[in-house]
Amino acid sequence: MRNNQNRFAAPGPNPAAPPPTGLSYEVPTEFVELPSKGRFYHFDHPLHMQETIEIKYMTAKEEDILSSVALHKQGLAIERLLENLIVDPNIDSKSLTISDRNAIMIAARASSYGNAYEVSITCNSCGEKQDYKFDLKKKRINLLCFDENYLNDCGVEYDSKNLCYIVTLPKSKKRVAIKVMTGLDEIRVGSNDLETNLVTALLSKFIISFDGNEDSNFIKHSINSMLAWDSRYLRNLLPQLSPSIELTQDFTCKHCNATEEMEVPLTAEFFWPR
Repeated sequence: MRNNQNRFAAPGPNPAAPPPTGLSYEVPTEFVELPSKGRFYHFDHPLHMQETIEIKYMTAKEEDILSSVALHKQGLAIERLLENLIVDPNIDSKSLTISDRNAIMIAARASSYGNAYEVSITCNSCGEKQDYKFDLKKKRINLLCFDENYLNDCGVEYDSKNLCYIVTLPKSKKRVAIKVMTGLDEIRVGSNDLETNLVTALLSKFIISFDGNEDSNFIKHSINSMLAWDSRYLRNLLPQLSPSIELTQDFTCKHCNATEEMEVPLTAEFFWPR
């Protein structure tokens, strides 16, 4: 039997020194709603069918993590932050879906610095830079992946046993299995592949079987040979097959009065408000 605690537990940090005698402060916590509703975790995962996760409020220790040049160079700052914030030591932050990880980061930022997020953006119409204040409370959660009518209309079935979607491609009628991405999946995908083989690399991130065949070489060959019609259909469908947090808000340029829907930019300023 596999050791499930080792499978999902985050790496144990070095034990912190106890506080001086007479000094004790318990960091407050909050419960964050999981966009996944726990439906994409196996039965032995701590978050299986759980709709919330408990996280700690950020402290100066987490600010140290976010300001660490070494961690940023290694691409580990966000991972270390999530490991520190999640209360349950049996939960590995890398095993969480992308949407659940984003929900934790947005909640941590809001509880630490407030919902107002001011950032410098560039108007797409006139090119002028300006400061704009977004409201994180206005986030929306896209849950089309749970809408059975929508899935039926798209020819999609949800396989609850294997936690994946089965999609019938419209042109070739081939059936592909699509998984919901986790933090670990995101780490494993090389940026070089996405730069040189954008379409096939994107599809390989999600497809776990092709016509029931799970062999990686067969899947790679099938993706390379996929009809463009089917490829485009699948790429348009993919964003809807995973719960997501939408941080788009209406923006009006103060220079040219152009109005557009703009996605909230999650830059370094997200955790370092002015």
